[in-house]
Amino acid sequence: MKSHILITALLATVLSFSAHARTYKLATNTPSDSPTGLVIKQFVDAVKTGTDNRVNIRVYWNGALGGQTQYISQVQSGVIDMGMLNSGMLENLQPAIGVINLPYVFRDLEEYHKVMSSDYMHQELLATTQKNGFEVLGYISNGFRSLHASKPIYNIEDIRGLKIRTMASDTYIRMLQAMGAIPVPLEFTETYGALQQGMVDGAEGSLAGLWEIKFGEVTKYGVRSEQTRLTDFIVLSQRAMKTISDDDMAVLRTAMHAASEYSINLIDATHKQSEKLAEEKMGVVITDIDKAPLIEAMKPLWRDAMQTPEKREALERIFAIEDRELDV
Repeated sequence: MKSHILITALLATVLSFSAHARTYKLATNTPSDSPTGLVIKQFVDAVKTGTDNRVNIRVYWNGALGGQTQYISQVQSGVIDMGMLNSGMLENLQPAIGVINLPYVFRDLEEYHKVMSSDYMHQELLATTQKNGFEVLGYISNGFRSLHASKPIYNIEDIRGLKIRTMASDTYIRMLQAMGAIPVPLEFTETYGALQQGMVDGAEGSLAGLWEIKFGEVTKYGVRSEQTRLTDFIVLSQRAMKTISDDDMAVLRTAMHAASEYSINLIDATHKQSEKLAEEKMGVVITDIDKAPLIEAMKPLWRDAMQTPEKREALERIFAIEDRELDV
């Protein structure tokens, strides 16, 4: 009789666990072995451990569920539970978020960290995405973005007329136009082929991609223009969020905060190493550039942003956090 009671109790425990345990899909277009991939893995492992396996996350790497423009709508509807979206994609939904994509908003890593870790960023600006069907759990620093091309770039004149791949973001498109380039919006997963086939002359993005994504096989010149610092975000659909307890949601947020902090130093260190490898192993030439003419060329973007009340407020709040005068 006692053994029967014990077995029944064990079965009840197992069934109770099974009823609450669930596996959630996370879509990303990044490779599993990239620095961003390592940050995502840390987050996933911390969630699994912190929730005692109640919340398991299966990551679909390298665009397995499509590019960001494809899977973002599925995250909004809850067909896909979680996704990695960059700041350009969030800007398309909530334009005020686009101010963090404006060129030279962040002059260095310290300013970036201070702003991205602020209460304003998480409790106010990013919280606006809840209107779009998902919650931003946190960010992954993705390093400063520069230019690489099939020809050397020594100054702003060398950029003029080049067809440059960029993301489907109004800010990034207008930024390249201000440089004199011809922006070509393409999915990240289509970039290598476009460079290889000569559909574009170059791309804007992290110079680490020359080594990590092997862009250095098809484009041999990089320039440290460092115009923006793109940020990736891990988002959770509101539909999936309703299936997670408050305690487990607290674990997700804590795990994401730790992953964000981890990404800050990891990304910059690994990007520098990747740039070095691209130069040494692939024959890529990476040079510096005078940023003053580039900054001057970007002023119309700043002035236009200030015409929108929401963007003006966001810029003012960000510059206040940086303890910096907003001079446009």
